[in-house]
Amino acid sequence: MRNDLPAAPAPIPQTVLVCINRRFRSDQPSCAGRGSELIAMELEAGILARRLNVRLERSVCMGQCSRGPTVRFSPAGRFNLETASADIPALLDEIEALCGRLDDDDAPPLHLLGS
Repeated sequence: MRNDLPAAPAPIPQTVLVCINRRFRSDQPSCAGRGSELIAMELEAGILARRLNVRLERSVCMGQCSRGPTVRFSPAGRFNLETASADIPALLDEIEALCGRLDDDDAPPLHLLGS
């Protein structure tokens, strides 16, 4: 049976997941033990500074402890393994290309921000 229909486009990521799991035994590898909390903070700062149309979530575990820190675009995105601070600019560029930026109109109206 032939399927001549074009493949559906990959879903646009809505969330960037960063594993911040820390194992109880210090002799076992974990994403947090390898610096994922700093990576989450750097990604979050970059997302906010660039006004990227995505949110960041810190995740407990994605099952990649031995190859972490793990970052994943969701839904249906690939795993970015052994992520380091040096990888952040390229990840932010990729997020921007996939998700775009927020419009200035996406901010709350000034009268709702308080006085």
